[in-house]
Amino acid sequence: MNSNNLDKIKVGDIAPTKFGIDLLAESVAEQVREGLVDPISIAVKMNALEQLTKLVKDKIGKDIIDELGKHPKGKAEVLGATISVMDTVKYDYSHIPEWSELDAKISELTEKRKEIETKEKEFYKGDLPIKSATSTFKITLSK
Repeated sequence: MNSNNLDKIKVGDIAPTKFGIDLLAESVAEQVREGLVDPISIAVKMNALEQLTKLVKDKIGKDIIDELGKHPKGKAEVLGATISVMDTVKYDYSHIPEWSELDAKISELTEKRKEIETKEKEFYKGDLPIKSATSTFKITLSK
């Protein structure tokens, strides 16, 4: 199997829309099903792209926010997509005694639950009821 057909797909030629992305994904899946592309190597490549995407967003996030500040209401339309500044608000209730007590109890109970689960796994392997099991895969890129 080679990836010659896959190499001909140009991400830049696909519209950055949900439909365009689905079209590209279906094209890759079809090539895998037809045996034109090795599913394991494409999984590794897709994982690398996922990690690249996250890393680039992290590294240029401040630049994006700065650029959006130049647009009305912190919102811009680019390539048919809308990108806007989003503020995240977090509330701190720790100054309320009742909330702090409940938070402490929740932490304590969560810790007790973890201890029970660990004990059960260590001493009663095989006797634990399994609700569901699925097979998936893990990809670790080299450094």
